[in-house]
Amino acid sequence: MNSSPNFVQTLVNLPKLGDKIYHPDFNLTLKPMWHPDHEETNRQVALTDGPYILAHYGSQKAVDHYLSMEMTAYGGLAYPHTKNDRIYNLERMMSITTLIDDTTTRPEILGNQQRQSELRQHYFDAIAGIKPPVAFPIAQLLYEGLIPIKKQLLSKPQVWKRMEESLNTLITRQTNSLALEMDTLTFERYLELRRVDNYGEWAAMMTEYAIDVDMTDALASDESLITVRTAAIDSITLVNDPYSFRKEIHIADSVNSVWLFMRLEGLTLQQALNKLASIVLDNEKKLIAARDRVLAGPLGKHNDVREYLTELEHLASGNAEFHAVSTRYHGSDFKGKRFICGEVTIRPLPSTDEIAAADIAEQQASGTR
Repeated sequence: MNSSPNFVQTLVNLPKLGDKIYHPDFNLTLKPMWHPDHEETNRQVALTDGPYILAHYGSQKAVDHYLSMEMTAYGGLAYPHTKNDRIYNLERMMSITTLIDDTTTRPEILGNQQRQSELRQHYFDAIAGIKPPVAFPIAQLLYEGLIPIKKQLLSKPQVWKRMEESLNTLITRQTNSLALEMDTLTFERYLELRRVDNYGEWAAMMTEYAIDVDMTDALASDESLITVRTAAIDSITLVNDPYSFRKEIHIADSVNSVWLFMRLEGLTLQQALNKLASIVLDNEKKLIAARDRVLAGPLGKHNDVREYLTELEHLASGNAEFHAVSTRYHGSDFKGKRFICGEVTIRPLPSTDEIAAADIAEQQASGTR
């Protein structure tokens, strides 16, 4: 989230609140599935992490709003074959990384290099196993969440090493916001950068953790396997952008390919959405074709590779399903619904930070804080 001036505010065809647009059907063929333990896991994560989230936002209304988005569901959909002794750790990390994203994209952080540097170091410490101070509850939560994961990966040191590297790279990028570069990027460069700062590389690493495989050597030996992985990673951003721009428009958040296509190619919003829908489908076709090449080759004979390919499919299909069902993209009144395509009205969807600020201001005005 970035409230500083950017090219979005100058777009000629920028839609207004109240405008209607048509969200196109991506026509995807890979089918999602849920991890059977998701509902209980979500309940457990809310219990253990609620106090940290409250310490961060300072508002119970904000905590309730955040937990209602059920960010753990991303794990339940994207990693449905996660080992039973890992599903809590994995779904918990889905929530933690969302909170990290929210802390690093606050406007007061984006425009302050000193605060970015301080926050960055606390996250680096958490990854290294050094507990951050109480004043940084989300960094503390990251520290706590990684302890059991690191322990479980003692038998697969290459996976932990790559996961640690991906997290450190992610934090580096998250605290040097892409929003400050958007007016200089091509679409291809944007997608390349988003593989890191939109959690794609890390999400793919979590696939190996979820099903307890080490793909270090396999990825080094097969270009088609890399293509499957990259397509799964790209699907995260390509699907996210058409869903998320609606909740970001009132703050002119520039980190979205919808706005990028409008700027680069002079497209209307509807044309940009239609173009993205086509790219999303082409990306899935690329993933499936590369998967079939891997299965037909020497690596296709290995059980761990076949399991990995299946879970990368679910990273893509689960990501798409999450965006179709999450209140994060449709509003708190959307609970229990599913949206694939159709006409939608552009309306403000307040962020958790905005809900916290309004709640705290109300408490201060009434003298209850």
